[in-house]
Amino acid sequence: MLTAHAAAAVDAAEGVADGTVLELAGLLQKVIAQIPLIIAGITVIILSFGVASVVRNIVEGKLAERIENEHKEIQILAGRMSHSGILIIGITVGLKIAGIDLTSIIAAAAFGVGFALKDLIMNFLAGVMILVGRQFSIGDFIKIGSTIGKVVEIQSRVTILQAIDGTKVIVPNSNLFKKEVISFTSNPFRRIEILVGVEYRSNLNNVIKVCMKVLKNTKGVLVEPKPAVLISEFADSSINLKLRAWVDSKGGWVKVKSNVILNLKNEFDEYGITIPWPIRTVVYDK
Repeated sequence: MLTAHAAAAVDAAEGVADGTVLELAGLLQKVIAQIPLIIAGITVIILSFGVASVVRNIVEGKLAERIENEHKEIQILAGRMSHSGILIIGITVGLKIAGIDLTSIIAAAAFGVGFALKDLIMNFLAGVMILVGRQFSIGDFIKIGSTIGKVVEIQSRVTILQAIDGTKVIVPNSNLFKKEVISFTSNPFRRIEILVGVEYRSNLNNVIKVCMKVLKNTKGVLVEPKPAVLISEFADSSINLKLRAWVDSKGGWVKVKSNVILNLKNEFDEYGITIPWPIRTVVYDK
């Protein structure tokens, strides 16, 4: 009796083993048959990277011949979109050739985008909006937070600034999109303002004429819009005036402002106009 049961168990085990071997053999045959397709799919994906780079260079080169430097952002955006489009098509075709189900991959990618790639996608989209909106462009001087610098490059994820002291500042595009950004050169003209005080005994009409002479004769100060001199306030030790002038926003306005101050001091010395020290009056009780 036991012998019969043992024999039956042995026969069942041998049957299971035979079935497993057959299944493994079938799976191995499928994998071997799929290898050429997998290799072809990988080849297509690899080639798509090279083709995407070539297409981007061609698109940017063609646009560079037709658009001006001030519209360089359009060239960058078009090249970036063509590069991404070719990559998406190439990877999709390669996976399809390799027989990989795209449904599960898309679901996994969507899950990853929601978590690990959130910041990357935000920075990429912010970069696209910056290029499309053109609130500032390459070559502009901008201020974000406490950093002032020249926009050198707008990449997919970050924007590169060259600070006034020459250092390289890397700013995530999402920061530029969400925070307040001050652009000093987006407009063609920029107004500079200089505050100066003269003593109370000064003839203000003469002072205004001297200030206007300085503004009109300083190189870099624009004739239009016209410069102006305004009497600002009666201060403790002086009567304060505001000198306002318009300059080219990309023509070294800091240097122009410095020259105005230098010329103003020289003219005040020549005409005997005094910039007073702080004055204190002491009254003794009789």
